[in-house]
Amino acid sequence: MTACSDGTSSDTRGDGSAAPADEAASTAAPEPTSVSIRTSEQIGLVAIARIDSDGPARARVVATSGEHIVATPITSEAHSLTEIPVVGMRPGRDYDLAIEIIDDSDSVIETIPASFTTTELPSWIGDHDITIDPARTTSGYTIVEFDPALPDDEGPFTQYLVAYDTEGEVVWYYTNSGTLGGVEQTRDGTFLMHYWPFGIREVDTAGRVVAQWRPQPSDADGVTLDDDALIEGVDPDQVERNGTDFAGNPGDAEALPVRADWVDLTSFHHENWPMPNGNVLALSTTNHELTPQQQDILCPGDPIDFDIISDVVVEYEPDGTVVRTWDLWDAVDVMEFPGSSMCENDSLFAEPEHRDWTHANSVTYDVDRDAILISSRHTDQIVAFDHLDAEGPQTQVRWIIGAGATIAFEGDLPYHQHAVEVLPDGALVVFDNGNGRPGTDPADPTNPPYSRAVIYDVDDASTDPGEWSASQRWEYRAEFDDGTPVYTSFIGDADVLDNGNVLITFGGIGSFPPNPEDPLSALIVEVVPSGQSGGEVVMQITSESGRPHTAYRTEQIRSFYVGDQWATG
Repeated sequence: MTACSDGTSSDTRGDGSAAPADEAASTAAPEPTSVSIRTSEQIGLVAIARIDSDGPARARVVATSGEHIVATPITSEAHSLTEIPVVGMRPGRDYDLAIEIIDDSDSVIETIPASFTTTELPSWIGDHDITIDPARTTSGYTIVEFDPALPDDEGPFTQYLVAYDTEGEVVWYYTNSGTLGGVEQTRDGTFLMHYWPFGIREVDTAGRVVAQWRPQPSDADGVTLDDDALIEGVDPDQVERNGTDFAGNPGDAEALPVRADWVDLTSFHHENWPMPNGNVLALSTTNHELTPQQQDILCPGDPIDFDIISDVVVEYEPDGTVVRTWDLWDAVDVMEFPGSSMCENDSLFAEPEHRDWTHANSVTYDVDRDAILISSRHTDQIVAFDHLDAEGPQTQVRWIIGAGATIAFEGDLPYHQHAVEVLPDGALVVFDNGNGRPGTDPADPTNPPYSRAVIYDVDDASTDPGEWSASQRWEYRAEFDDGTPVYTSFIGDADVLDNGNVLITFGGIGSFPPNPEDPLSALIVEVVPSGQSGGEVVMQITSESGRPHTAYRTEQIRSFYVGDQWATG
């Protein structure tokens, strides 16, 4: 049978002809392959082809609209019933689909025609100016995590995802209940992301939530907090907009609890990283008490009795079992490095009784070093812990770059940085926001602050840690037309792509907190590096004029079809 995208169907053979009554009644003849096409409930650009064949078969789908062609890979396994998501089509187009049945020699033995019409983009996806040099950009898809700051009745409360192809066309998008971000593609082709309020979801290419996890913190008496208690201190506008339901949308996988016996995990935030062993690495938090004397030294005259929020890295298994944790409290002396926001008692991640100390914003696993790398924004530090084989709490620090560096350093240090990642040669790529950079001042037009992408070489191969060092290899700063440097005081990202280009997200340009006279905007560029600084821009995305936008991060993926689990059988 073939079907339109609205799910209506008609009985046809694989060749599209009607089956004679006597043949349809025969038990000797094999049943013809039937196909139905439906639209993803979450993404109007994604078609899901359901293929029902007489016996196990492999398949692929080719979608054609004019000169635009999207082809899925051939499924790796043969099934009698297979569902294939067709991803990469553009909005508001009619596509002719060819569902190809494939034999063991990869030859097409049957082709079944169908059709699909993609929806127009949702109104809450804003227009953005895009310029691309297709010959020099990295092949694949660019996924931007936009925050449009929309009014309550116009779309998702905060961040959503948009994927562009190499010609600048939107071919995929995703949103769920509330904020989402920190998107990373897994080895199975799904996506990990954190979500409001502070959990982690795994989403497939059709937008279906296939797994999710959330922490289960306790109160002072050791009693597990319920949902209402967990959202205390969360922005009331978010609560009103999204409700108190942690489950997400109907049909989403049930959230699994993540809890360690040795540390009280109070959130998930900013980053989640798929590890090679199949576990998930994520940023969490816990609270540490301070003595009255420590509080008075850190925030003289503060009348509030407060503790501090410390960032904790969690490694957990797919069933939610915590294997290891790394607490920045064990690596950084709070009295020596109190951070930039210790005495703020009313901010996005702080309350009067719980102060935002380290404000880590990224964590990644370094396979070659067997190390955990953390970006501690408020203390201007990149901290590397050893991973080790032992389970439970981990405390062995490998090195620190930045304030209080434990290895020799040559170059310009990062300030309030984001999104530290490891390159294949062991170097680090960092988005350096530049808050508080010495010699710069927002009030000084001759020495204004600036943000940059920077790459640091790290030499820690010697058996003698005294010989370890780090140095700056390359940096990139952007400028406005008037020569003013681009500065984003919060959020940002930098990734080195497969072809050596660097994808950079100046995510929050403008006043923060938001100021109508200086609206927030984003600038995303792909740069071909040159020498020790600068390079040529071969792709640029800018925010829609007249409507505030920020971009938390930008990721580049080769394909939506990764691993063996993009098709279900």
